[in-house]
Amino acid sequence: MKKTSFILAVLVLAAGLTACGPADTNSSRPRVPMPSSVPTEPVFATADDVMEAMGDGGLECRLLRRARANFGSGLDCVVEIMGAEVENEIHVLDPARFSRDDIGNSIAGRREVYKHTIVAAGNWYIRVMYPVFAPQVAKAVKGVVLPPTGRGQSTPPGTG
Repeated sequence: MKKTSFILAVLVLAAGLTACGPADTNSSRPRVPMPSSVPTEPVFATADDVMEAMGDGGLECRLLRRARANFGSGLDCVVEIMGAEVENEIHVLDPARFSRDDIGNSIAGRREVYKHTIVAAGNWYIRVMYPVFAPQVAKAVKGVVLPPTGRGQSTPPGTG
């Protein structure tokens, strides 16, 4: 049962990543470049490198599952912050294949369509499942917090 659940979770994650990733060119939403507030560095080769940087920044993230997709690499990990278990989806896009604006467009889809809170820099971004903890994640990896955009923004769990 665990193996089936794991495979199903990986397939759902991979489908979700490709559905809102930089390769999605048939969107009715206009293309959105990377916000100018997002630093160009640090740049990471893999999602594992981002997870390691989180640890170096004081947030030891435990691997939950990996996703290998056509955009680069991805994984989910969980970190304890102030007694809460906070899950994070880490996405690293290959800069040889995707421009900064491709990455920005992928982030915009998550912020606008799915109302996700994102931490981003360089060629990567992290969806922080509990947005109230996004500033701690951003500090650990030297990124910035990008809150959801558009109408109907969701309220972070535990804040409303």
